[in-house]
Amino acid sequence: MNIRIDIKNLIIFSLAFILFTAIGTVSHEYGHITAAKILGYETTLHYGSMNYDSSELNDKLIQIYNKYETEIKNNLNFEKRTEYETGIETLKSNGLLITISGPLQTIFTGIIGLIILIWRRKQIHQNGLKIIDWLAVFLSLFWLREFFNLAMSIGHEIISPNGTWFGGDEKNISQGFEIWSGTFPIILGLLGLLISIFVIFKIIPNKIRLTFILSGFIGGIIGFILWMNIIGPELIS
Repeated sequence: MNIRIDIKNLIIFSLAFILFTAIGTVSHEYGHITAAKILGYETTLHYGSMNYDSSELNDKLIQIYNKYETEIKNNLNFEKRTEYETGIETLKSNGLLITISGPLQTIFTGIIGLIILIWRRKQIHQNGLKIIDWLAVFLSLFWLREFFNLAMSIGHEIISPNGTWFGGDEKNISQGFEIWSGTFPIILGLLGLLISIFVIFKIIPNKIRLTFILSGFIGGIIGFILWMNIIGPELIS
């Protein structure tokens, strides 16, 4: 079997993976931000996260709690019970919507790329991958984030056990819906793996497939390190 690495394509693909790692990270956070802004919150974007200001409602709930702490702890009626319970539910529901919107943006972007590839699959096999197809390939591989998150959380638990096998937005979404914490991490992680396998083994030509896979590892790792530790903190503190 003749295994060959195309150095030119390896460099090009690696650079593309580096770029799309940064794009994917920021766009994911903008998914959270979009939902937060729609819900009326002030937001702040960081290189690998976002914050939203819910201090106004938090402060109001703290004031009510401090005033009626005994009644709340003993589940008794008090003057502002409805306002307090409504505020707590608002914080929970809004927080869940904001959490969902990050993975939703990533998944939606991946679906767009996948649709383009399926729609153009015949032309791709006949004429090869064009610029729009390569763009669709990298967009569809936004799904890799879901598998990466699952693999990283499980790997971390194996290497450094702390009783938590799952993490990230997907775990928080599961807990927000009051279901097993691994539900969304596993479902989305496996979907991400299946879609990535389809793209790599059904769309990427055989002669450059190994080069593409290797560049994914190289570019993904370098891109993550560069964005999260060097470039990202300088551009978006």
